[in-house]
Amino acid sequence: MNEMKSAFNASCFNCGLQKICFPTGLLKTDIDRLDDIVERKSPLKKNQHLYEAGQKFTSIFAIRAGAVKLYSYSDLGEEIVHGFYLPGDVVGFDGLIENAYLYNAVALDSTSVCNLPFDQLSELSLKIPNLNQQILTVMSKKMHDGRMHSELLIKRNADQRVAQFIWNMAERYKNRGYAYDEFRLSILHRDVALYLGLTPETVSRILAKFNADHIVSWKKKEVIIYNEKLLKNIAGISSCEVCKEAG
Repeated sequence: MNEMKSAFNASCFNCGLQKICFPTGLLKTDIDRLDDIVERKSPLKKNQHLYEAGQKFTSIFAIRAGAVKLYSYSDLGEEIVHGFYLPGDVVGFDGLIENAYLYNAVALDSTSVCNLPFDQLSELSLKIPNLNQQILTVMSKKMHDGRMHSELLIKRNADQRVAQFIWNMAERYKNRGYAYDEFRLSILHRDVALYLGLTPETVSRILAKFNADHIVSWKKKEVIIYNEKLLKNIAGISSCEVCKEAG
């Protein structure tokens, strides 16, 4: 019998994302206790919802593979994109406010997650101080990301917004130990436009210009950064600054 675990079934201790998810700084015994409450279900298919607005809040979710978009609708029925989440990110905290999820979370590609029942997680965090600190850190980051996104929309022009978005995604892949100058990004340009407060036509025009200038190419879900320095200059990011606005 093959006793090797797949990446999807791997425990928290064996997961390659543990350094950027909750187990950061935890002892092995603590990680084992956390692993006991984790529920791992079958991967979501593209366009399948992890949860929907109004659904009762029960869990938060750590993404193991794939990507998730968080969105809602305005009173006029217009879609509002709140962020994009990659492996190692945690979603679902929007459900804490009213004990029901405020947003819709949809898979942008085949996506696997760890389901963490929040009642059990909260009880366990009282027994493991480092885990409680990790939860508070993740929640604090969500607030910071929201502020950075607001500043992006107010203070940056269209070219800067697109450049910052691409560089932010590159940084996130880099922090996860993946190649960051060439990576797959299963996000539609339309969704990027909604997130950045631009029209799809504007995003397409800017990307075409970036490609013509051999700065960055983003075609068919494949992003290639040719000139990192120039991309960061357009984004208005200094060598010591990391933009965190995209969730």
